[in-house]
Amino acid sequence: MSRVWRYVLRTDNGMAPCSEDGMLTLTCCKPIIRRYAKVGEWVVAFEPTALGGKVAYAGQVSAVLPLGDYEKRYRGRRDAVYRAEVLADGQTAFISLLPEYHSEEDSRARDCNGVNGLVFDPFWYWGRNAVEAPGEIADLAYHYVGQSTKNSSPTKIALLDEWLRSTGRPGVHGTPRDPLPMEALERPVENRGCESKRTKARSLVRC
Repeated sequence: MSRVWRYVLRTDNGMAPCSEDGMLTLTCCKPIIRRYAKVGEWVVAFEPTALGGKVAYAGQVSAVLPLGDYEKRYRGRRDAVYRAEVLADGQTAFISLLPEYHSEEDSRARDCNGVNGLVFDPFWYWGRNAVEAPGEIADLAYHYVGQSTKNSSPTKIALLDEWLRSTGRPGVHGTPRDPLPMEALERPVENRGCESKRTKARSLVRC
């Protein structure tokens, strides 16, 4: 049975999810969702209750890509921050291409333990313009630590899809609630030989 994954989006800074260039993706944070969500399932994120507990975004998973494959396909995208590298011992490690983001090693390790990046289509991203969920899907609301798939059912998924489409066309309908000063962060870019700043600043994470 398909599921609806829900969680609290405590910080909405444009990285997780990333709504850049008309796409919605999730490659950082929420490792359990990224590891286990399947194509066709839904992810819904709610604001913290202190901010109203409204829906910040919702999307159906259209692609599940290993982090290394995601970085290759979407190189240069803001959240394509983990490049896979096979080490001499045969293990795979990830190079952090944006060490300013999640600068602590344990945070990077949690990101990599999610294994995958998720691409959503269709999706509705409201960000700071979060919207109230209607009563018929109120029991999907989630305001706790972690994530949940409780109350997922074909009927509930149909109601969710119907409501989302009633709000307007899929796409980006707002900006991040807590935007990072991205001009202060070096954007992930394709390495350009041995002089690449990214190569010099890289940080390896074994997973």
